[in-house]
Amino acid sequence: MRKKCKYLKNSNDREMNLVLKKIYCIGGACIDRTLKSLSSLENGTSNPVSSFTSFGGVARNVAENLAYWTKEIHLRCAVGNDREGAALLTHMQALGVNTAGSIVSDKHNTSHFYAALNHENDLHIAFADMTIYNDISLSQLTQYHWEEDSLIFIDTNLPAEIIRYFTHQAKATACKLFVDPVSIIKAQKLTDHLENIFLLKPNLDEASSLANMKINSRKDCLKAGRILLEKGVENIVISLGKNGYAMINKQDAAFFPAIMPRHIFNVNGAGDAFIAGILYGLQQKHALIQACQYGAAAAAFTIESQLTVSQTISAEQLQKRVELYLKQ
Repeated sequence: MRKKCKYLKNSNDREMNLVLKKIYCIGGACIDRTLKSLSSLENGTSNPVSSFTSFGGVARNVAENLAYWTKEIHLRCAVGNDREGAALLTHMQALGVNTAGSIVSDKHNTSHFYAALNHENDLHIAFADMTIYNDISLSQLTQYHWEEDSLIFIDTNLPAEIIRYFTHQAKATACKLFVDPVSIIKAQKLTDHLENIFLLKPNLDEASSLANMKINSRKDCLKAGRILLEKGVENIVISLGKNGYAMINKQDAAFFPAIMPRHIFNVNGAGDAFIAGILYGLQQKHALIQACQYGAAAAAFTIESQLTVSQTISAEQLQKRVELYLKQ
């Protein structure tokens, strides 16, 4: 495990002459419905649960996290022409997120994500109804172009054709492209489109699927990362849950410890907060290895929250959490 590196500078000094890059988040937006088991789950029978509802979707979650910490955030997503879709877009706009270019569909309802947590607050099973994204055309999400040198985040709720287009556009516009594979199944859309990706953030299962190999050890994890490098990815950050994360690129291949939450309330959204923290750190002109520590701090805060996106984290709190971690 790599040692922690002390790097943080005073945030006020950093912000004085900082011109913020635009961050575009493109992909999933939905309504999250989370069920928390009150006892051990039993198959084939009714289980007592508590439940709550929030806005969700990978790209939307990333955009909302960023909106609490910084500016110049853009969201391109698809929602139904219904009450839930209107409420979702209104919520994002109230946070200062630019939603111009998002699609409002008369054909499909707003997507839903259903997650069942066991009595230890770990994900037991989840279901995603994202069929609205199957009918998105290339022209619908590409009519609004991003500025050169922007940070572009996409998830694999998008059709493979659009993912392929964005990988080509990233190279043409000198933008940094960040991709979350989302799930083992949806990660298959990336199999032939890994070139020009600046940063890929899979979990262990997704990395295993994309590298087409079983990962049973740290050595295997690094090997999978190198396979993905050979396929064209510039940086791979493999999230390992409570065991931290691995970062692999041409210059480095190492493991880093997690920032542990003070308590576990809801693991949903932790991965989205992690990539949001990385994007924030890079927008603030930190090096990647340092930006990942913002991601680790954001993930820890999110696990402590009932909501998929914690609404109480500020940029100052993120920095303090990282500074506290570095002192330990």
